[in-house]
Amino acid sequence: MKKFMTTLLLFALTLSLAACSSGGQGDAPDQSQKEAPNLNQYYEDFMATLGEDNTPAMGDVEGDVVEQMYPGLGALETKQRVLKTAMITSVAFEFALVEVSDAADVQTAADIFQSRIDYQIESGAFYPMTVESWEKAQIITQGNVVALICAGTEQSKAADAFNALFA
Repeated sequence: MKKFMTTLLLFALTLSLAACSSGGQGDAPDQSQKEAPNLNQYYEDFMATLGEDNTPAMGDVEGDVVEQMYPGLGALETKQRVLKTAMITSVAFEFALVEVSDAADVQTAADIFQSRIDYQIESGAFYPMTVESWEKAQIITQGNVVALICAGTEQSKAADAFNALFA
């Protein structure tokens, strides 16, 4: 009887150790599915680096204006969406940041943002300096996150800060 109980105890112990060692692996996040950074926090942090005197007046792009500026974007399911634009047309500053729910929508979002840049260059940016800024605007994709960044003289700084979120 003692041998039977000892064998049963060892068997139970072996099973419990096997369960512990394999259970933890299934809970570990896959690096390819890392959670995207907080896009609004990026925007807020970047704007804070400009300083009070250099920060343009920005507003949220909401409601019907979303479809006017980014036709088709409203049809995409997003986990995060930050759409900000300068309140004055002579200031070329715009951030359109989305995390799409479906990887198949990444290219669609990038195409929508490219259309916005093309429109601004061809007919939307009314001043030579704003056209020049829109010509330098970038579309950046990182996983399921797509960004349109138009930040005037701060373009490279804004793009570098965005890319650093994923490093």
